[in-house]
Amino acid sequence: MTTSMRHALLFLPLVPLAAAFGATQASARTTIHPYIEVEQVFDADLSGHGQDAVTYTGVGAGVDVTFDSQRLHGQIDYRYDHYFAWSKRERDTDTHSGLANLVYQATPELSLNVAGIAARTRGTLGAQSPGFTYGDTANTEQVYAVEAGPSYAGHLGDLSINGDYRFGYTRTTGGSGDYDLGPGQPVLQNNFATTDQIVDASIGMAPRASGLPFGWQVSGGWTQDNVHFLDARMQGYFGRADITVPVSQTLALEGGAGYEDNRATQSAILTDAAGNAILDGQRHLQADHGKKRLLSYDQDGLIWDVGVLWRPSARTTLEVRGGRRYGETVVTGRFSDQLSQNSSIQVVAYDDIQSFGRQLTSEAGALPTQFDNLAPAVPSTLSGCVFGANGGQGACIPALSSVNSNFYRSRGVYANYSKSSGLWVYGIGVGYDNRHYLAPDLGPSIDGFDGQTDQSVTVDGIVERKLSPVSNVTVNALGAWYKGSAFGSHGYYSYGATGSYNRSFSPHLSGSASLGVYSGAGDGSNDDVIGTGLIALRYQM
Repeated sequence: MTTSMRHALLFLPLVPLAAAFGATQASARTTIHPYIEVEQVFDADLSGHGQDAVTYTGVGAGVDVTFDSQRLHGQIDYRYDHYFAWSKRERDTDTHSGLANLVYQATPELSLNVAGIAARTRGTLGAQSPGFTYGDTANTEQVYAVEAGPSYAGHLGDLSINGDYRFGYTRTTGGSGDYDLGPGQPVLQNNFATTDQIVDASIGMAPRASGLPFGWQVSGGWTQDNVHFLDARMQGYFGRADITVPVSQTLALEGGAGYEDNRATQSAILTDAAGNAILDGQRHLQADHGKKRLLSYDQDGLIWDVGVLWRPSARTTLEVRGGRRYGETVVTGRFSDQLSQNSSIQVVAYDDIQSFGRQLTSEAGALPTQFDNLAPAVPSTLSGCVFGANGGQGACIPALSSVNSNFYRSRGVYANYSKSSGLWVYGIGVGYDNRHYLAPDLGPSIDGFDGQTDQSVTVDGIVERKLSPVSNVTVNALGAWYKGSAFGSHGYYSYGATGSYNRSFSPHLSGSASLGVYSGAGDGSNDDVIGTGLIALRYQM
């Protein structure tokens, strides 16, 4: 069994586990649909740069599962594709893709939450990635991540008591997203594993619950990240007190203060007597456990913020906070509005110290438990947003902008809009992500990520139109701009669109035909235009 197959199996236990949780409650509202699919793909260079046209035969298998019961809610969508190249000059390709988010409500106060994601995504922003991920997987990584843990939300009289624990595991593998620093320099690998843990708890009272004109809350939390590459570790904790002062029935002022401590270290690298790095057979850096660990980040001190909470109805919430954290100014916010029964919008502004693994598992855990499976029929590295089913709340996944084993300050904003109206389904997600890397000085002979930054702007859009009870058309449009400061890299852009016609021939047999086009340029590369056509036949059990 290949390594990628072993990691893909992380998804499969979620199916029987979830079914067991919900068997007594959800049998009438549980759907489990495994399927197999055969695809024929034709890929050609439309820009006249002399690249060959290539044909692939794809074989795929997957499962779509939904749960909707009194205790169990959630969805699992997973598929594996293998593309066989007809030309000996091209390579076969494996692609795993999937999303899962399950919530089991054991009691009114206690729930168990499990989420997962599999995707082939960009390896590093220092170079371009292909638009279509069969054959050419340059600068991509196959990513798997799962997160699980309990949540408690209860009351003791007028006191509200909340607590969460999450354990996450992330693995990046089977890719070529490593960053080659050039002659005499190492290859910075992006194949690594991480584990992360998050604990937070709070206790408080709502305004006027105890005769006070304001609400109060005391909270604390702890995080720990372990990255196997160079044994990197980060640990942080915080404690704070907050108050909420109502101004009107719909508006309240917020404020809080506390203390935090965050520290990240990694192993020193193995060097010779002259201070030059001793690389392994793949030109990767090696850890030297006999030396003192290197400091990547060390910050502690007072934290504070003030903000406003506006809740004009049960469907609309706006919260904005600004203050001081990580020794710098921090602004965060969230706006959500269930515009109608079948349409919603969400805007999120974030600012945090992250590892790739913790950011990805946290974002997977924040996905809706019911989502539309509207990914492009032709697999792509560009998609990074998930749209809620039937116009429900969706989310975006900024972690997928690139893979990196270093810790970083992650700041950005995204907006996600979903709508279902009659025969139509719409969705659009727009995001901006900025990473400031936190890495130690590896010495004068090695270039590193310390102080380097990455920026990206991404757009995902989908439109689906049902033509009949058994057919529909779907258009996916994707675009992105990337710029990194590391190692003299330049900005580049990518964009593309795929149109698909889908038809069911029977309750078990369906087919689809797709046409797609992708273009990208920058970083000294040509403006390539790649076209693709795909025909697929699926048997669903």
